[in-house]
Amino acid sequence: MKSRWLWLSGGLVLAGLVATTVWFLGAAQTPQWSTEERTAIRSLWIGSLPPIPADPSNDYSDDPQAAALGQALFFDTRFSANGQVACGTCHLPELGFQDGQPLGHGVGTTARRTMSIIGTAYSPWLFWDGRKDSQWAQALGPLESAVEHGADRTFYVHLVAEHYRADYEAIFGQLPRLDHLPTNAGPMAEPEAAANWEAMTDPDRDSVNRVFVNMGKAIAAYERLIQPGPTRFDRFAEALLDDEPTHTVLAGDEIAGLRLFIGEAECTRCHNGPLLTNNDFHNTGVPAASGLPADTGRAVGATQ
Repeated sequence: MKSRWLWLSGGLVLAGLVATTVWFLGAAQTPQWSTEERTAIRSLWIGSLPPIPADPSNDYSDDPQAAALGQALFFDTRFSANGQVACGTCHLPELGFQDGQPLGHGVGTTARRTMSIIGTAYSPWLFWDGRKDSQWAQALGPLESAVEHGADRTFYVHLVAEHYRADYEAIFGQLPRLDHLPTNAGPMAEPEAAANWEAMTDPDRDSVNRVFVNMGKAIAAYERLIQPGPTRFDRFAEALLDDEPTHTVLAGDEIAGLRLFIGEAECTRCHNGPLLTNNDFHNTGVPAASGLPADTGRAVGATQ
């Protein structure tokens, strides 16, 4: 992965924050850093990233077969109401697993920007409002969203049975009987599908829910593999910490920006750690975008 700026925009600040009057160090000079500054730089260095935390809610999170199935599901556009939208439609690898658009576009248009999923295995909360607390639960949300994938649970489970039966059963065990179930049914679907869901027996709903959840757990196993890679900042930090020359790694204005970032500008109050985020929620005071519904962010997310 080429950069880490996408995760809560940390690296954009790191790369772009410069003083009006730049303190420039000539190419032949080596800047001096205090003990406190070196400690701060070490804390932001990707080499300080701890091992990926375990997910106790997903027994398949580190299963290579589950990750392979999850990758296939992630890029399969058949898992949408119009057959044109996959997870990878908005989370494009070549764009850092986001899409570069102001708002996400699936079968409709969302009210928020697409987040990058790089390094989200480290996040205690998922979605902009933190309404999910695991990657697998987050992965299922867009599938049932009317403006993202736009379909329902039995629709997806039928697709798994038709196209991924062998792969699924090799990981999770035998699929349940599905031939008597409606093509479209789900608890969050449009009225007809919701009525079909209510008409199903409890054991059938439980069977469908189990397969649906396993889809999410397979996708999460794949997403856990999507981790940040070193940037020029990380190469700079490693050289600095090894007492090697650093003047050829970052330019003078970038050095000035880094000093501000870890110092007077106090950017690290929010953008800290190797992922440049404190994984918290902040009201930045930015006004609501015109034409979009009111967004209360974490205030609603915490209740879902």
